[in-house]
Amino acid sequence: MRINYVSGRHLLFLSVLLFFIACTARMDSLQNPSGTNKSSGAQEGQWKNRLNNHKEWGIYRGHSSGIQYSELDQINTGNVQKLEKAWEYHHGNPVGPGMYANPIIIDGLLYFTTPEVNAVALDAATGKEVWVFKPGKHVNAARTFRGRNRGLVYWEDVNGKNKRILNFVKDRVYAVDAKTGALIQSFGENGYIDLRKNMPIAPELVDIETTTQGIVYKNILIVGGRTPEESPSTPGDVRGYDVLTGEFKWIFHTIPQPGEFGYNTWKFEKDERYGGTNPWGGLTLDEERGWVFFATGSAAPDFIYGGMRKGANLFANTVLALDATTGKRIWHYQTVHHDIWDYDAPPAPILATVTSNGKSRDIVVQLTKQGLTFVLDRKTGEPVFPVVELPVPPSKVPGEEAWPTQPFPLRPPPLNRTTLRESDLSNITPETHAYVLNKFRQHETGPLYTPASMAGVITMPGHQGGVEWGGAAFDPRTNVMFVNVNEAPTIHSLKPLAANVDMASATPLQRGAMIYNTNCTACHGVNKVGNPPLFPPLTNLKLSSDSIKSILTHGRGMMPTFKQIMGGQLNDLVAYLKSSDIEAEPVKTATTDPASDRAPRYANMTPFFVDQNGYPAISPPWGTLNAIDLDKGEILWKVPLGEYPELVAKGIRNTGTKSFGGPVVTAGNLVFIAATADEKIRAFDKRSGIVLWEYQLPAGGYATPSVYMINGKQYIVIAAGGGGKNGTKHGDSVIAFALPN
Repeated sequence: MRINYVSGRHLLFLSVLLFFIACTARMDSLQNPSGTNKSSGAQEGQWKNRLNNHKEWGIYRGHSSGIQYSELDQINTGNVQKLEKAWEYHHGNPVGPGMYANPIIIDGLLYFTTPEVNAVALDAATGKEVWVFKPGKHVNAARTFRGRNRGLVYWEDVNGKNKRILNFVKDRVYAVDAKTGALIQSFGENGYIDLRKNMPIAPELVDIETTTQGIVYKNILIVGGRTPEESPSTPGDVRGYDVLTGEFKWIFHTIPQPGEFGYNTWKFEKDERYGGTNPWGGLTLDEERGWVFFATGSAAPDFIYGGMRKGANLFANTVLALDATTGKRIWHYQTVHHDIWDYDAPPAPILATVTSNGKSRDIVVQLTKQGLTFVLDRKTGEPVFPVVELPVPPSKVPGEEAWPTQPFPLRPPPLNRTTLRESDLSNITPETHAYVLNKFRQHETGPLYTPASMAGVITMPGHQGGVEWGGAAFDPRTNVMFVNVNEAPTIHSLKPLAANVDMASATPLQRGAMIYNTNCTACHGVNKVGNPPLFPPLTNLKLSSDSIKSILTHGRGMMPTFKQIMGGQLNDLVAYLKSSDIEAEPVKTATTDPASDRAPRYANMTPFFVDQNGYPAISPPWGTLNAIDLDKGEILWKVPLGEYPELVAKGIRNTGTKSFGGPVVTAGNLVFIAATADEKIRAFDKRSGIVLWEYQLPAGGYATPSVYMINGKQYIVIAAGGGGKNGTKHGDSVIAFALPN
């Protein structure tokens, strides 16, 4: 099934945008692409990483530019159907949330991380284990690791003698010997960097996790991370360290400090601890210029309400270029102002070079959960294709001040639906259509960037995209980018929380319910009802109180830590979670302070809009693979990506599924991608989108494949750890494919 991308919706969308061009102004004060710090790094372009090429896969996503491209063509459209399993490795502990790692291959060894964030080295030709580094041996036994980790970083000195692997484990970076896996004790504090230090808040308040590894420029290791999505949170600042010693070098504040550019785009409340604005999807690097690039997520709290952080909120939802040596800002471009939809920019910016009529242009491509694609000039940050600021709906919720306009790129067109009508609802069966139509009519709808309401707004796309963290693959020979896209709406609802609570008269159960409503409803829903399939109900917990406290303090699987909940508050929350009451009695309120400028507070609910069987409530496709011409800004083809086996058994095919993980494109005219809920890896003809080969994995491959050559043979390797946001079974395999001997 092939889908023509020129739909009536796209034509209507473009017509509306063109109509508004004449009456909208560019918000230069917010975008301000060019900073005062021009290229001090441009004079340092002589340094080259020997592994930063398109024939080896020694760096996350294959290259520091993040284009996920390989020049290898031994496997091609003519023989890919002969591809077979070359070897399979089992790490031995198939637990959640799975493996997201994109393996790197250096000097015959393949390196990846497990769900426990162990670093593993294998013989890349045979899959035989060489060594395993277990960071759990070097921490307090009470600490556990969530496991959402996308891999490792390799570094060697200019002589090629000091070779090390950097392992990013929660809030630490370990350095181990690349050949033996032994901890390098001279690095940092007895072998690791403590990322809780050198932040604008006290170390004991810092909650950070490096779900995506850093990147190295010369001898500078640059690190971002994931921070809590609730309030209070931790700033998502980007930092540079000496890769040899672990010494702290510089910091860039993604939430500007007083006197810094962008500080006046926030209205700060007293005693509120702000956070987020973090590049959780990783970083890319322009070695010639000496610039590092990243894109940030929303400010915290990032789910559907921002009354306590009024303003445009720089540098949240922003593409940034920094001098990699000093951390100074070169330019920035904000893709969402005052995000109240969890519309992070999940993947790191893609640094592509487009060639047309004999001339080349360096660009930055930023993909988004909205399905909008921003193509920027790499030197200046200015849009390559027109971008217009359009009016968007205001908020009807007291305390919220939604930003009045948002930027819309005119090209390429949106990669997914951005509105939802009755005609868009699922009709895979008559029963399904009746169910979702009834649910649809119980809620509000609106165009892209419609704020949440207390009645509930169906938002399209939802907070799982659009585009997710797997990014895209770019073919520099043809100017074509390949990207997988999700189409799944969510329902955004708000529930007012009691203000000026008289804590002295509240019971532990009442206080616990208040803490739950502030921190837990976005995932587990109001009254502990859950949000399947990812977030289970908490109405009948069998865990002990100590086990609940340990999970809240240290995290587990996809569950983050909640360091801000301590002491008596932790006891109160556990009391509520263990109780059979789903909703505690309301608490008494104290005298209201009329002089207070504190915004109202709300519990937020973001359940997926699904049918009675848990499938997206809109008509298929629910996931697609797309080819985009970045020279012309046009979609060349769009095909469904993946299927649900249980629907296929009923004759319902070509639905696509949500996908988590990215594609790679090769000189053999192939696009390889796993990522889908049917747990397959596929090879597509890059010119047509036709599937040429597929393989049933033992568990979902929610990661990006790697491509490499050893002893004259080309391999494709994928981590098949399952679990993840598609909620499929867990696995423990790393599988390599090659042509028969």
